[in-house]
Amino acid sequence: MLALLLLPLLGGCVSKATVMRASTQSDLGTAYYKEGQIELAIETLRHAIELDPGNWRARSNLAIAYVAKGQPDLARASFKAALRQAPREAEVLNNYGTFLLAAGEAPEAEALFRKALEDLDYRNPAIVYSNLAAALIQTGKLEEAERVAEEAIRRMPALCDSYYQLGRAQEQQKDTPGALDAYARLADSCPTESMNAKVKVGCLQIASGQQALGAALLEEVILNARGTTVEKDARACLGGGDGGG
Repeated sequence: MLALLLLPLLGGCVSKATVMRASTQSDLGTAYYKEGQIELAIETLRHAIELDPGNWRARSNLAIAYVAKGQPDLARASFKAALRQAPREAEVLNNYGTFLLAAGEAPEAEALFRKALEDLDYRNPAIVYSNLAAALIQTGKLEEAERVAEEAIRRMPALCDSYYQLGRAQEQQKDTPGALDAYARLADSCPTESMNAKVKVGCLQIASGQQALGAALLEEVILNARGTTVEKDARACLGGGDGGG
């Protein structure tokens, strides 16, 4: 409650013109981040916050830039500051939840994703549903994860990650046909993101007795993903070693 009471006082010290300058700096810093200029993004977003300490979006985007720079402690602090200023904004809740999920804090991430879905003004709820499905898988709530992933697909059929989360939930429930279908849909709908899906399909095919089909698909992955973790996963399904092309 105290933080909420202080926010209007902080905002009252910043003129409208300064707020607009801060917003421009925030947008510029975000653009720098998307261009891969992480140091410049951090500098610009910090300047935006100096101009307008109440700019929660700048704090959230600064946290994302800190993640890219490999500074998780600073990222966490910036996310927390953004969340204190905008505790109901789905954008902040989803971004922070994604950070926590990557850090292995799935229950905390799950809570943030659920709260993000309460923001009915957020334009990308399908992304939140997909992220929630990933958190539910990590916390072992597989049936709910499956339903949530299907909801994400219903809302945004082109969202690649939701097919992957659906496949994961079904695979862990031993629903091999369902998982194969989900991964195949991912491979068809999102060819540039499909290598992991192809490994999943190949592994499941081998495990379900379709060795020839699975091996052929994994050979294809190995050929096209040299030197990556995806190649290692494919080789592991084939039995490891240097076999497979």
